[in-house]
Amino acid sequence: MGNVNHGSVDNLVQAGTIHGDVHMHAKGPAEHRDQWLAAPVHFVDREDPVAVLDSLLDQPRPGRAGCAVISGVHGVGKSALGAHWSHRKIDVFDGQVAFDFELGRWGLDDAADHCLRSLGVEGEVIPRATSGKLALLRSRTRQQKVLFFFDNVAELDDVVKLLPASEESFVLCTSHQDGAELVADGVEPIRLEPLKREHALDYLRRNNLRERVDAEPDAAAELVEQCGGLPIALHVMVGLLNRRTSWRIARAVQELSEQTRRRKHFREAFSELDLLVSQLSRAEAGLYALLGRWRGFALPVGAVAALAALNEIDAETHLAELHRICLVEENDQEQFLLHALVGQHAVETLEVDGGQSDDAVERLFAWYRRQGGYADRAVTPPNRLRVVEEGLDGENPFTAETGLEWLRSERINLLGIVRLAAESARHVDVIALCDGPLWALHNQDKHYSDTLAALGLAVTSATELGDLVAEARMRSLRGQLLVECEELDEADAECAQAVSAAERAGHRRILASALEFQGKVLHAREEFATAVANFERARELNEQLGRQRGMALQEYLIGKSLCGLERYDEALQVLATALDRTAEFPEDKRTPARIRVAAARAHQALGQHKQAISLLQEAISAIRERGASFDLAEPLELLADSLNATGRPGARELLAEALAIYTDAQSPRAERVRAKLSAG
Repeated sequence: MGNVNHGSVDNLVQAGTIHGDVHMHAKGPAEHRDQWLAAPVHFVDREDPVAVLDSLLDQPRPGRAGCAVISGVHGVGKSALGAHWSHRKIDVFDGQVAFDFELGRWGLDDAADHCLRSLGVEGEVIPRATSGKLALLRSRTRQQKVLFFFDNVAELDDVVKLLPASEESFVLCTSHQDGAELVADGVEPIRLEPLKREHALDYLRRNNLRERVDAEPDAAAELVEQCGGLPIALHVMVGLLNRRTSWRIARAVQELSEQTRRRKHFREAFSELDLLVSQLSRAEAGLYALLGRWRGFALPVGAVAALAALNEIDAETHLAELHRICLVEENDQEQFLLHALVGQHAVETLEVDGGQSDDAVERLFAWYRRQGGYADRAVTPPNRLRVVEEGLDGENPFTAETGLEWLRSERINLLGIVRLAAESARHVDVIALCDGPLWALHNQDKHYSDTLAALGLAVTSATELGDLVAEARMRSLRGQLLVECEELDEADAECAQAVSAAERAGHRRILASALEFQGKVLHAREEFATAVANFERARELNEQLGRQRGMALQEYLIGKSLCGLERYDEALQVLATALDRTAEFPEDKRTPARIRVAAARAHQALGQHKQAISLLQEAISAIRERGASFDLAEPLELLADSLNATGRPGARELLAEALAIYTDAQSPRAERVRAKLSAG
C-alpha cells in the first residue's frame, strides 16, 4: 500500500509503529436546515390567516410540534402564504427544513428521509423502514426549534406522522385537501379563499400596472373577475400586460373571453384541476360538471340533489368529497359553490348532454318553486292571495322561523332563478317566484332594487302570457314597492294599469287587491278622501266574497286615511273593528301589529301619548317575536316621538335602531329619522 490517499475522508492517520490507543474524533455530518424558500414578491392581503399562524406559536402544546394545514383550490396562493409567513418568523426558529411532496410524486418515506438528512443524520444510520425513520425523526427533533414546511401534500395523514416531538418546532404544510379532518390531531386548518377585488386590484397596481388600472377601473375589475381572484391567474395577466405594453386592460379582458386563449393562458391552473378531476368518481365528476353550469349560484344540498337527480344523502356525500379536495367551497349558509375559474374549468372540461342539462334545469326550477312555496306559506298566511297555485302536498317542512331563515339565505338564488326563468321564457316560474317567496320575504325585509327588478320581469311575463289576473297582481305589487320608495308618479301609473287589468279580467278578489294598492298610492299622495273610497270599495268586494281577513285589512287602511283627514275618533273606531276581526285569524301575526301602530298614530294626534306608548310597545314586542326587521322601524320611530313628548328617556336609542333599519333597506325614510336625531 502506498503513502498516497485518494478521495475525501474526515480523519486520516499515517503512522509507523503505534504504542497505545488511537482516538478518532469524527466531525459530525453537516446539517442543512437553512432551506428557506424565496419570499413572494408583492404579497397582498392574507392578514387573517397570518394572524392565525402567529397565534399558534403562542399556544402551549407539550411534547409535540404545532401544525397548520393551508388548503385551497390550486393557484389560490397556499405556497406563497407559507413562504411569506416563514420569512416573517425567520428569527424565531433555528432553521427550516422544506420538502415538496409534488402532489403525490413523493411520499411519507421520502419526506422522513429528507428531514433526517437535513438534520445531519448520515445515510447509513437511517433505517430502511418508514416506521424506523419516523421514530428516529421524533428522537432527533426533541428540544429542537425547527420550522418544517411541507408543500403540496397529497395525503394529509402523512403530516401527522411527521410531527416532531418538540413543542418548540412547527410544521406548516399546503395541500389541495381540506385540513379540517385533522383538527382532532391538533392541526389548525386554514382554508384560503381567492383575493377580494380590492386586494386583487392592489396586486395589479403593485406589479407595474397602476396607471392602466386607474385609467380603466371597470376593465380592471372585469379582469379580476375573469381571473377568479386567483393569484396564479393574476400573475399570468401581469406578465402578459407587462409584455404587451400597448395593450389596454380591456384588450386583456377580451383575450380571456375566448375559451381557447383563456385555457392557453391558464394552462398551469387548468392542468392541476384536470389532475384532480381525473381522480373523481363518475358521479362526482358529473356533479362537478353540472355545478359548473350554475357557477355564480351558491346552492344548498337540496337544490344540488334536485339538479343532479340524487337523494340528499348521496348529494351531500359527493359534495363533501368535492369540498375536501377544494373543488367546491361551502359558505356559512351551508350552500355550495364553485370559484369562478374552477367553474369555467368545469364547463370547458366536462361535457353535459343537452337533454340532461335541460332536465337538470327543470328539476332545479321545480325545487325552488316547491321549497319557496312552503317557505312562503310558513311566513305568510297560507290562504293569502296568490295568482299561481303550487299544488303543494304533505306537511310543510318549515316553521315561521325556519321559513324566514330559508327565504333570507336563498334570496340571491331566488333572484337569479327569476332572471334565468325570464331569459328562457319560463313566465309562470317568474310570476310564481315573485308572487310567492320573494313577496313573502319583502313583507319581512326590504331589498328594493332587487325586488323591483324582479317584479318588472314578472309584469313582462304576465303580459307575454296575456294573463290579466297575473298582470294586475304583479303591477299591484310593483306599485307597492314604488310607494315605499316614494316614487309616487310611477306607482300611480302602475296601479292604475293594475286596476284596469283586474276590471277587464272580471276577477273580484284581484280587483279588490288592485283597488287596495291603488288606494295606498292615493294615501301617499295625501288624497285621503279618494283613498278611503278605494278602500271602501275593496272592503265591499271582500264582504261579497266572504273574506273577513280582507275586510280587516281594508278597515285598517281606511283608519289610516281617516287619520289623514284628521277624523281621529272615527279612525280609532274603525281600527278597533279591524283588530277585533283579526282575532279570527290567529296565524296572522302581522296585521294586528300594523293596526296597533295606526291606532297609536291617532292617539298621538289626540295628545294621548300614554295610550300610544302602550300600543306601540305591544306592537314592537310582537314584531320582534316575528323576526321582521323592517316592520320595526315605524313603531320605533313613533315610540321615540311619544317618549320625547312625555319627557321620558330612551328616545335616541329607538331612533338609532330605526335609522339602522331604514338605512339598511335604503329607504328614503332614513333622512327623516336622521333629522330627528340631529335635532337632539
